[in-house]
Order: sequence, then structure tokens, then C-alpha cells
Amino acid sequence: MKTVVSVNEIDELEIKPQSELDQWKKLVKEEILSRWEYSTELYEVPCPVCNSEINSPAFDKFGFKYVECNDCKAIFARTRPKNSELHWWYTQSNSANFWQQKLLTLSAESRKSKIVEPRALWILDGISEYISKKDIKLTDISFFGGPLVEVLAGHSTNIQITSSGILSYKENVNSVRVAIDSLPAIDNPGILKKTDVLIAIDVLDRVRNIKSFMADLEDVVNPGGVVFATCPVSSGFEIQSLWELSPSLNPPDKLNLPSVQGLIDLFSGSEWEILELSTPGMFDIQSIKREMNKSKDVKWPRSLHALLDHMDKQGVEQFTEYLQSQRLSSFARIVIRRISEKI
Repeated sequence: MKTVVSVNEIDELEIKPQSELDQWKKLVKEEILSRWEYSTELYEVPCPVCNSEINSPAFDKFGFKYVECNDCKAIFARTRPKNSELHWWYTQSNSANFWQQKLLTLSAESRKSKIVEPRALWILDGISEYISKKDIKLTDISFFGGPLVEVLAGHSTNIQITSSGILSYKENVNSVRVAIDSLPAIDNPGILKKTDVLIAIDVLDRVRNIKSFMADLEDVVNPGGVVFATCPVSSGFEIQSLWELSPSLNPPDKLNLPSVQGLIDLFSGSEWEILELSTPGMFDIQSIKREMNKSKDVKWPRSLHALLDHMDKQGVEQFTEYLQSQRLSSFARIVIRRISEKI
């Protein structure tokens, strides 16, 4: 199982302009309260990683009650809206439209060079290493995956690409080499056509149950095929340090945060094998330092002050490398392969 370490020169505000990000968070909070604060149709879920019913209270965020699984240490929203309500949120809410039309538009160029193109190279390198067949079918079910599939289409000629995210129909993908076939619901991947490669960026944190979602993909990904996925992880330095104050933890986009060990255990003994599991997150230290400077009234652990208050640029780079090498950043990417059918 490979772990990749790669520190790039990038500031989070390059891809998330602060003013617009603040507007979006305000809109999210207001829309959640107006839509679901007094809803009687919320329901409880077990751990989305290991299905355990045993958990401990963690924190509240925008009215969502998060718990920590006592078994696999995932952090997840124990009570959440119905799938139909979440589908409305992801596809039609004012906050989702603001994210797509305003925030992503303003940061499009930075995102393409700093996030999308490196991610496309990661996927293309993985396909070259892990897929031996000549003509390859690739299906993308990512959130806002349009820029990624366009870059992939521009770099490959032997890959048949289908964009099937629930928002793909809204993304105006220009490449004639990309077919659009949007999923009607994020939690129903079993209706997808057979594929050799499946890309799921920012999906596992939104589905009802990661374990059952991956079971459904067993009927979609061909034996020997691979899945490229990303998600936030509960065991990361930022999440563990900031907890409910983490600026990256915003429901209902972040409903599930598995731990790294939880992901490893999930795929052990299953129909999948892990090829890569890395936490190449680059923003943990930036996020913690910004929140500490912003929230002066919070009694932060003395160890955080001793570690971060006077850390220079070189120290940030070295500590980021350490977090990545130990899988302790708060953002994970994973490559898993569908085990070939047994004879």
C-alpha cells in the first residue's frame, strides 16, 4: 500500500477566496436552520464506515449533531435529513448554487493549476500503473467534476469518459470526448454502466453509508478495475486540533469523516484491495493557525501554541511532510482495486 508525500506551494485562500467563503458559510448556516431546524423527518444512522451503533457525542455544527464511533473512530452526523432532502440541497439549494456559480468561478484558474491538473496526473499515472488493458472505460461521479474530466479528456486518447456526477448536467463540459449521464441520486451508484475506472472526488463524505456504497460499486467496477476517491478524515491533525471549529467541516457536505485506520479496516477482507492511501492535505497548519489567531478567547492547548506560534515557512513545509508521511493530514485520497473474480 503506497503512501505519497508531496508538498506544493499553495495557500488555501487561492482556491477559496475568504470573502466569498464567508458568504457561503453564512448562507449554509441560514439555509440549514430555515430548512431543517424544526424538521420531524430527520433520521438516525449507524456508523457509515463499520455500521456500529456504539458512539460518543462529539460536537454540534450548524444544528447537526456529530458523534465519534467507539469502534473505528469515524466522526459522522448521527442525525441527518432524508436522502431526497440532501439531494435537493446538493443540486438546488442557494448555497450549492453560490458555491458553483460564484466561488468556483472566481477561483477557477487557481484550482485548475493547483488542484485539478495535479489530480488528473495522479489519476492518469494510476491508470497507467494499475490498468493493463488498452481501451479503458472511465466514469466520474465526483462533485463539480467537470474541470477534471475535461483535463483527463485532453490528456488521453484511449479512455472512454462518462461524467455521471449528480451535478454533471449543470457543468457545461465542452469536450466532445466526454459523455454526460448524471446519476439521479448519489446513493444509487448500482445503476451505473460497467466501468474500468471510477472517480469519486468528494463523494464518500456525502453518502448515507460508505460500506454499502462500496458494496454497490462491486456490480459497477469490473474485476481488476480501480476507484480513485477522496474524503476528509477524522484522524487528521486539523480535525483533531480544531474539532467543531474546523473551517473545513461544514454540513451537509461533510457528513462522514472516516479515520485512516477505519478505511484500512473497511477494505480488509472485502472485494477490494488498497493500492494507495495517502493524506496529501496541505492546509492543516494554515487552518489551525488562522483559527487560533481568529479565536483568541478559546483556551487552546499549550502544546499547539508551543508548536505553531513561531513556526516559519520551512518549519511548515517540514511539518506538513511529516503529517503526510504518517497519514496524519485531514484530507485523504485512496486508490482501491476490485479483486479479480475467483475461479
